[in-house]
Amino acid sequence: MAFASLSSPSLVSVCDKTFIKPSSLTPPTLKYHKLSYIDQFYSNMYIPLAFFYPKVQQREESTDNELSQIAHLLQTSLSKTLVFYYPYAGKLRDNATIDCNDMGAEFLSVRINCTMFEILNHPDASQAESIVFPKDLPWANNYEGGNLLVAQVSKFDCGGIAISVCLAHKIGDGTSALNFVNDWSRMTLSPMTTTLSPKFVGDSIFSSNKYSPIITPQMLSDVSECVQKRIIFPTTKLDALRAKVAAESGVENPTRAEVVSALLFKCAIKATSSTTTSMRPSKFVHLLNVRSMLKSRLPQSTIGNILSSFTTTATKEEDIELPTLVRSLRKGVEEAHKKDHVEQNEMMLEVVESMRKGKKPYDDDYENVYSCCNLCKFPLYKVDFGWGKPERVSLPNGPFKNFFFLNDYKIGEGVDARVMLDKQHMSEFERDEELLDLIS
Repeated sequence: MAFASLSSPSLVSVCDKTFIKPSSLTPPTLKYHKLSYIDQFYSNMYIPLAFFYPKVQQREESTDNELSQIAHLLQTSLSKTLVFYYPYAGKLRDNATIDCNDMGAEFLSVRINCTMFEILNHPDASQAESIVFPKDLPWANNYEGGNLLVAQVSKFDCGGIAISVCLAHKIGDGTSALNFVNDWSRMTLSPMTTTLSPKFVGDSIFSSNKYSPIITPQMLSDVSECVQKRIIFPTTKLDALRAKVAAESGVENPTRAEVVSALLFKCAIKATSSTTTSMRPSKFVHLLNVRSMLKSRLPQSTIGNILSSFTTTATKEEDIELPTLVRSLRKGVEEAHKKDHVEQNEMMLEVVESMRKGKKPYDDDYENVYSCCNLCKFPLYKVDFGWGKPERVSLPNGPFKNFFFLNDYKIGEGVDARVMLDKQHMSEFERDEELLDLIS
């Protein structure tokens, strides 16, 4: 099977680049959007998401100008959506403030000179899927004065399209990004929609008033030394592993995310330690969406980095046995639900401590720090712009090494995992027999 050459200069042709402003002006009372302490901590790296749709049928009679018609439809709905998501149409004034000046979002229309099949089934799927984003933009640390939202529509030779967005992490987390995409798709599908209801909370939850302001962001993305591996965990084998772990750990009904993240952590530690005589002490950081955990619960439509974390550690061989790891993860989740995530927010406390010591958060004395973001149960495969459900939802390589994303697989109750590791450790990771037995 011949696949497209990803390095070919003729593979991607940019047909148009424009700037989309909100369809009505942002009122003066919303001129400045204050960023929370957690927002300030993040660089303005872009959160990238791409949705692949098979051959689309035009709502109108098809013409030779099909791409421009699709682009116009998306641009019109984007302009309306930005009225409600106005900070994304603004400009970073400083590390604590967005100037909501209606500068607008960047929008690109692109032709990709191969079929969608060639990209989705490419041996290097991660790199191949990235061609539906502006070059080098996913997870990039945004340049000063750059757009806070960049969108692109890409049309393949087969008639299929991909819609990608890159949204400033400084404004919101993954839940915020999904809220935006859902509302944009709703506005596209139903042009008569007149109102959307995102709730921007700014610095009202995680205020920086108690701490010294963060003048420059501390959490920068770095994809220079990491590669991504996409791993599909099928439902049947995953269910069997969950049952086995439940029996051996005593954890009632371990979730897909608990079992898969524990396995990935174990295999990554083994790969990293393969060249040493002893296991490297490691820390595992799980990111948490705490909207529903706060004393004053927030709706999922809240926009911001409404995050915390919990951590587990592994210092000896016994710590990375699956039953032990899953017990630790379950304990971490249960303890997290008991905390006051405003006063006892682990992420906030880590940021404060790291700023005091001049080190990276979560570093301590551990040789390796791994992180996991669980997107299972996020309705990514229900994002419908008018062309049905996506064939695939993609997260490009990043934001840095030793990072795991977990997402629902499009079929059944499987898991689509995106694993970012150092290049020199990925080959050893891929050969792990316990992992291969589960995914083969």
